[in-house]
Amino acid sequence: MKTYAQNNEAWKQVNALLPEDFRMSENNLPTEETWEWNGNVMHVDRYANPDSKYRLFLHHGVGTNGRQLMMIFGHKMAALGYEVVAMDNLGYGMTEVTQKDVTYDNWVHAFADFVNYETKRDYKKPVLYGLSAGGMITYHASCYMDEVYGIIGMCFLKNDDKTVGEETSKFKGTSWIVVPAMKKLAKTPLRTLMVPMKDVSKMDALTNHPEALKIMMNDPASGGASVQLQFLAQYMTYQMPIPVSKYDKCPILLTQPELDRWTPLKLSEISMKGIKAPYTVKILKDGGHYPMEQTALRQLTDYAAEFIKGL
Repeated sequence: MKTYAQNNEAWKQVNALLPEDFRMSENNLPTEETWEWNGNVMHVDRYANPDSKYRLFLHHGVGTNGRQLMMIFGHKMAALGYEVVAMDNLGYGMTEVTQKDVTYDNWVHAFADFVNYETKRDYKKPVLYGLSAGGMITYHASCYMDEVYGIIGMCFLKNDDKTVGEETSKFKGTSWIVVPAMKKLAKTPLRTLMVPMKDVSKMDALTNHPEALKIMMNDPASGGASVQLQFLAQYMTYQMPIPVSKYDKCPILLTQPELDRWTPLKLSEISMKGIKAPYTVKILKDGGHYPMEQTALRQLTDYAAEFIKGL
């Protein structure tokens, strides 16, 4: 089993750059576990709490991992009395991938299956949190969950929308040719070609902290990760299992960082326009895409706790 304790230093370096009262201490780290999905060894960070009514499931984006979400959010929510778990999806964090083909749909179903498994194994009301691409992943995956009580997202991106796709890609004005080309190549033996995410996305806007950005972009478990070409093709064209106009499984909270240079508020407004479910927007003052700013982090915890109490 690969662990953050033994196999990754990047999270420690970023953790040291967080505001002092948000740094995870060595004597209060999450336990590291594994869960098998389709033969893959999925890594899970957990703050267990047998007395909690709710279990928070955290999902990273394409530039982060589960441990990095625990750092800015998970350990604070655990301190408030919630059970918190964060799974590294295929190709990220400490998860060990055995399958040859990895698609975005695999990510969606792996997360949905994990939540369903955990809820049946030891019942607690599931609440989801997704950062960056993880926001819409939680939405997509929730469509296949037996139960879900609430979703908290840092942004929600409907990447098959032309405006959203253009704004989030590294090279504007190219999606009209790049996306169709990827769709064609995804049906050939080149589908498993590994593509660094920082070569095709605005990874230079991952965080507004320059030193942390360098660390994360050089970390193969987060901002320096690569994905298969077929994953990218499906990610850019994925159709919602339940359209927003019909989605009423649970309330949704958008916690939008104010100074997000990658996914500004307007992209979530486009993606979630006409949502049927109760939908609330809270702005995280001074926050970057991966927020490391003290005010933004405090507000994230406060808004999330307030949201869960109202479920």
